[in-house]
Amino acid sequence: MTASSYRSFSSLGPTAQALVIRLIQEELHPFLQVPLTATSEVWARAIEAADPTLYCHYTDIFTIKICPESRPLPLLSIQQELTNAA
Repeated sequence: MTASSYRSFSSLGPTAQALVIRLIQEELHPFLQVPLTATSEVWARAIEAADPTLYCHYTDIFTIKICPESRPLPLLSIQQELTNAA
């Protein structure tokens, strides 16, 4: 069975948000100029402020990604938040 949906980051529960923050960090870190002072808390604030739209796909494996069409704005917002925290 396959199911897909779009959800905003803010619509997730705290546990799911923590997992998604980690996934986003791993996925976006190579594309951002991240200051050395960017702690996990800074990343969490940046991602919460960006509130990206996520694509959730359920098959045998659960997949979650930032929607490609909404990726530029969260990238910019996250970069700004990380820079401001420096």
